[in-house]
Amino acid sequence: MKTEASPVPAFATAAAGLLLGVPGLWLGLGMGAIALWTFGAAALLLGLPSLVVGQRIREGFGNRGLERERQTLRMASHLLRLLALGAILTAAAALMGERRPQAGSAPLALAGAALAVLAPLWWARRAQSGLHPSLASDASRVGTLLELGGLLLAGALLDRWFPWADAAAGAAMGLRLFVVGQALARGTTLSAAASCGGCGSCGCS
Repeated sequence: MKTEASPVPAFATAAAGLLLGVPGLWLGLGMGAIALWTFGAAALLLGLPSLVVGQRIREGFGNRGLERERQTLRMASHLLRLLALGAILTAAAALMGERRPQAGSAPLALAGAALAVLAPLWWARRAQSGLHPSLASDASRVGTLLELGGLLLAGALLDRWFPWADAAAGAAMGLRLFVVGQALARGTTLSAAASCGGCGSCGCS
């Protein structure tokens, strides 16, 4: 199946996940900012499948890359649920201990950068989502990352007045990521039409 989709937005999404994820994870762990490291790890995990989607676009959504996409989604689903549980448990411990992270302006700056980068990417991915189920799924993941960026921004702004804001944002991210991980696990069982690149016959390539 050939589509009019361009692989550029998919590869741009993967690059954005890397550029936002690495500093978010590094700074968040170093400063004890739960929402920041949760966002950083999520950006890496949600951006990874976009690499595979970009390659599948180049291949015309034939069967060659289907198993690679399934395996990537399966791995991401497991890791996202582990991340979700870690974020929720860490946030619960922080809320009970009333611990306040020393993150400074890092979460606010990264959240602003995330929203500025992800909003146009999500719009571009959404415009392609009707061309193939893999594109729709990828657009949904970008939308999820955009939501997480909004939660990070809210937590960073409220943290100035409420010591529990970072932990609360981290817990909200964890709950959202668990739902997304469950959805990705279901997404590894693709429909027959999607499995065959939309041609309706598993003999196509």
